[in-house]
Amino acid sequence: MKLREAASTIFALTAILPLLLFVYFMWRFGLLDSTEVQTGLFFALAIALLGYALFRRLTGRVAELGRALGQVVSEPPASATAASPGKAPIVPAPAKGTPADVAGLGQISEIGEIAQAFGRMLVELRASTERLEDLVFKLGALNDMVEMAARIPRIEDLLSHVLERTMRAVSASIGSIMLLDRERQTLRVAVGRGLQEPGRGPVEVKVGEGIAGRVVEMGEAVVVEDIEKDPRFGKTNDPRYGGGSFICMPLRVAERIVGVVNLAKKDIAPGTTGVFSQTDLQFLNALATYTAYAVDNARLFEEAQQAAHRLQEVVEDQKLRLTLAQQQMIQAAKLSALGELVAGVAHELNNPLAVVVGMSDILAQQVPDNLKTCVKDIQEATDVARRVVQGLLTFGRQMPLERRHVSLDDLIEKVLALTAADLGLESVKVDRDLAADLPPVWADGHQLQQVLVNLVTNAKQAMAEVPEAERRLKVTTQALGADRVRISVQDTGPGIPAEVLPKIFDPFVTTKGSAGTGLGLSISYGIVREHGGQITADSRPGRGATFTIDLPVGAAAGGVVTEADEQPRRLAGKRLLIVGHDPSVQKILLEHLEPTGCTALTVASADEARQQLRGGIDLVVADFNLVGVDWITLLRQATAHGSTDGRRFIFIADTPVGEEARVALREVGARLLCKPFTRDQFLDALTEAVS
Repeated sequence: MKLREAASTIFALTAILPLLLFVYFMWRFGLLDSTEVQTGLFFALAIALLGYALFRRLTGRVAELGRALGQVVSEPPASATAASPGKAPIVPAPAKGTPADVAGLGQISEIGEIAQAFGRMLVELRASTERLEDLVFKLGALNDMVEMAARIPRIEDLLSHVLERTMRAVSASIGSIMLLDRERQTLRVAVGRGLQEPGRGPVEVKVGEGIAGRVVEMGEAVVVEDIEKDPRFGKTNDPRYGGGSFICMPLRVAERIVGVVNLAKKDIAPGTTGVFSQTDLQFLNALATYTAYAVDNARLFEEAQQAAHRLQEVVEDQKLRLTLAQQQMIQAAKLSALGELVAGVAHELNNPLAVVVGMSDILAQQVPDNLKTCVKDIQEATDVARRVVQGLLTFGRQMPLERRHVSLDDLIEKVLALTAADLGLESVKVDRDLAADLPPVWADGHQLQQVLVNLVTNAKQAMAEVPEAERRLKVTTQALGADRVRISVQDTGPGIPAEVLPKIFDPFVTTKGSAGTGLGLSISYGIVREHGGQITADSRPGRGATFTIDLPVGAAAGGVVTEADEQPRRLAGKRLLIVGHDPSVQKILLEHLEPTGCTALTVASADEARQQLRGGIDLVVADFNLVGVDWITLLRQATAHGSTDGRRFIFIADTPVGEEARVALREVGARLLCKPFTRDQFLDALTEAVS
């Protein structure tokens, strides 16, 4: 039944039927003949007809609106029919509705159409609500990822969170994020979820190959409806993403691509797959922008951290170097102060020691045979004292080195031979690891011998605390390039305490308690430093100690006086002038000269010496430290005028002279002897001057 037919029926039952009953009763009681009744019936009928016309028009309009509403709702937009992520698809209602039952009237088609239209409106409203919820979820996911990018500095952790939230937002079951290595032009999986064949290890794809490689090359996203049917997934090196829809979105920072996002196998309902929606694509596009900048910022942050770490290492290294330099400066200052003190003491000892050495040489020539042994003991003792004084002066950098070409192998063998008896008594086994073909060093062999003997003796004393079977001494030599050599002395003693090691070369620092003076290593440090080398100590408690000496090979300087060749002393008939010495020293010199057959004169001042020089003097032995005389200036002036020859002069100094004075003496050909000196050293100097 149509709505208009139903309206006519309703009008007949509510308006016409009561009017007919009223006419019947008026006729039954004879009232129809009345003009008033007839007029009333006419107006009632006219009003009823007018109401019927209006009611029909109203119901017709309602029917038209119902049909129009049914047509609109039965043809929804395409987006309404698409499935929302994770939801069931919306099935639209048919164009024609099923008639609705109305009590007493039967089925009214227009009412059925209106009911179905309202039903479809509810379905569409539910779908719109679900789409709105999905959009809100995705916007929340984007907001969360922006916050995570600010909180998570590590790229791996950030990408893991981003991928997980993205897969939940678009209902993807498989996904990965690949980062671009610009140098190698490859994409490498940085993080993945649900990838098949997990045992294959990291996956790499070259730019231009596969879907991900082409996305990087083209710079545009790619959407695939069915992975299984796309030939671009046939590569063996591509990650397998299962079946269903697939999307690859580039991660772009401005015009630079830093990677791609891969998502696949989108589930709509259990056992079904479908394609990504337009909302998903919009969401992923926005996500790719945020992710790209987050990845780039995280990369920059890591690079900044690495740069800061490297800078910190450089700062720490420079601080360590500065600390070492400060320690070396402090060490040098300590040694310099001590050196000046020791050198001052040594200088005061030189004069009396020179007398003792000279007198012992004289006694050796004159005493009876039964006393020669005693005199020899005096000479050996004074020789030891003389070398100790020279060592102290060298420590104070005031004693010039007597440099020669020294073979380190020979020197080490000599040192081990000198200490062999002591090492044997202590059951110390000696290992040698001497490099072949080491160049000889230009050094003072006696001074280096003193250093090595000191190190070997210290090692022997340190190993006295360990079992005899574990006492081993190892001496090693090696070349450090063409111009440096290294000597190492290693023991198996208890080692040097950590608190003592930084100041082991300081004066008066010792690990021997009252048995040591604490000067041995300090003097060794000064000797090695004077040679232009470096000595260091390395030790771990309980693992012994290693002392390392690095020395320059060096070369003989021009004009350096080397050892004199053995030659007979030709002094007979020569006239010598001794100028300005202490009476005791003059007496010793005259005693040394008496057996040579020469004539010796003594004067106290330089003026007297000038007068005697005009009388045919062959050699002059003068006090270099004579008060009021500048011998170097006088010799330079005399040599320039040709009035004398500097090679005739031998100077004897109480204290070592500076390098400038030594060079000046070499320039004029004069020789220099430093107290204390032996008879043989004095006569050798005279013989060289005569020759």
